[in-house]
Amino acid sequence: MKLGCNSISEAKDPAVASSCCDQHEPNEHHHRCEHHHLEHNHDGHSATCDHHHSDISPAPISWLTRTIVLLLFLGSGYYLWLQWPAMLMTSIKWQRDINGQLSDLLYDAQQNITAAYSLAGLSFLYGIFHSLGPGHGKMIVTTYLATNPAKIKASLIMTVVSAFVQAIVAITLVSILLVFFKSSMRQVNDAADQFISYSFMAMLLLGAIVIYRSLKQAWQLRTAQHHHHHDHGDNCGCGHKHFANADEINNATSLREYIVIVFSIGIRPCTGAILVLLFANMVGLYWLGVISAILMAVGTALTTSGIALLTLSGKKIVSRYLATNQRQRTMTSIIIKLIGGILLVLLGLLLLNGHSYGMSPVL
Repeated sequence: MKLGCNSISEAKDPAVASSCCDQHEPNEHHHRCEHHHLEHNHDGHSATCDHHHSDISPAPISWLTRTIVLLLFLGSGYYLWLQWPAMLMTSIKWQRDINGQLSDLLYDAQQNITAAYSLAGLSFLYGIFHSLGPGHGKMIVTTYLATNPAKIKASLIMTVVSAFVQAIVAITLVSILLVFFKSSMRQVNDAADQFISYSFMAMLLLGAIVIYRSLKQAWQLRTAQHHHHHDHGDNCGCGHKHFANADEINNATSLREYIVIVFSIGIRPCTGAILVLLFANMVGLYWLGVISAILMAVGTALTTSGIALLTLSGKKIVSRYLATNQRQRTMTSIIIKLIGGILLVLLGLLLLNGHSYGMSPVL
């Protein structure tokens, strides 16, 4: 006679019950063994029933591994900081060469409209490679995404919208000043310079918002922990929450921050777009300059979206080595977010103070 698992369980034989449970499907096995745990609470059967959960818990990460990853991350940042002046000068020289080629193609298009195809292709490439060089837009995107919880979809929307806002601002600025008010190139240059200052101020505002929200979350976490004098684990099952998890911090990211990011990046008109629009107006092909500016925005959006994805992927890898449980991940996320806000403020002050000593934004 073949006994069922329930019958064997009633016999209170751990070995037989364990053998019987192993013959069922995984879901049924888990249900039977959990029921057997409640009735018999012995250690021998616990080892058998827990094997389904052994793959869920991540392997512990040593402090040595975490330290190495952190040092590599900091070392890469320090090397980038040292190479920044050389990268900036190389980028400026390269952009001057491309701007010269764009102006030549506009003059050629005046005689032969087929040159417009070459202008369109070069404008798209300009947007791609211009975004790879140093710039405050990349600073904002990488600093914010690396230190703040953000979803991929929201990040991509933010970078794409920022790129097109830059083009729209450039087209609007040149159209109003040059076409309608017949302003000189110097006046257009001064107006663009003023918009750049606004973008740096918005960068400061973004950093201040991030710092405020980080301190607020840290205080809320501290207050929540202070009210629990008894010891709780991450999943104590007591029926109430002890701290916000990573998803809640992600959802708490304010739409206001995204708006400030788009404003701080987009309010700075693309210098390449302004130059193309100025030259296009000189040769009587202003409509072609508008198309060129839009194609630059497409290339910029493509590159900045890729940078955003790389930043989020790198942050995910690094964060895995910084904390092992939910409480540590939450506190680490808040600390990193605070550091990011401070960096945004410092970079904004540096760019704003050094702006008056820099080159013309257009010429």
